[in-house]
Amino acid sequence: MSVYRAFLATLYYLIVVAGMLILGIPYIIYKGYIRGHREEITNVCQFFFTRIAFKLFHITLKIEGEENIPKGRKGFVIVANHQSFLDINVLWPAIGNAAFMAKASLWKAPIFGWVISTIGCIPVHKNPRKNAGMGKMVAERLAKGYNFTVFPEGHRTEDGHMLKFQNGIFRMAKEQRFDILPVTLVNTGEILPKVKWSIRGGEVKIVVHPMVKGEDYADKPMGDLRDELHDLIESAMPYKQQEIEAAKGNAKEA
Repeated sequence: MSVYRAFLATLYYLIVVAGMLILGIPYIIYKGYIRGHREEITNVCQFFFTRIAFKLFHITLKIEGEENIPKGRKGFVIVANHQSFLDINVLWPAIGNAAFMAKASLWKAPIFGWVISTIGCIPVHKNPRKNAGMGKMVAERLAKGYNFTVFPEGHRTEDGHMLKFQNGIFRMAKEQRFDILPVTLVNTGEILPKVKWSIRGGEVKIVVHPMVKGEDYADKPMGDLRDELHDLIESAMPYKQQEIEAAKGNAKEA
């Protein structure tokens, strides 16, 4: 079974690459260069994952808090937990168009580096000095109609428990006052885990919390904003809900 799951995982990544080459690049040329709407290029990702990849691998999406998704609105930042390569894949069909921040080394990959640059993604360098001015860059792209997805944990968790949030995006938020959409991703790490080369079908739950507007946190310290959003996103994780229920049970017994 493990060999079969590994084969399926390899097939999934190959299909994603094929989708980028066959659908993605022509759409980039049409939408980005001919029509001039680079902020809408990831429309093709919504179609590809919903109609092709997820159907092939029996992955379904369940969205809670759909009323919190700003339909047709542009210029906000999605902040989510990070378990899997699958995370960005499910956010496109669930929420909509979005570029993302990613490690700068990805820009060295042939073709892929050009793709993520064209759709508006921003590289994050290991040397903090090279990241100077990133907040202004994000704000400028948000003003042009881009949305951004950020995973403040910095890398994927291995055991499903959320890691602490890093300061970067929250420091930018305090400087630029952009609106933040908190999102909890449940089960992506079980379907396509970081710790082993495997994939299986299943349901991904996407919990969309109410938008946090720039004026709502204008007077809040950066650390408080960071920790409050971490706790809000974590509150919808199954392990956290189990901890809360256990605490309630212990309180009743006491």
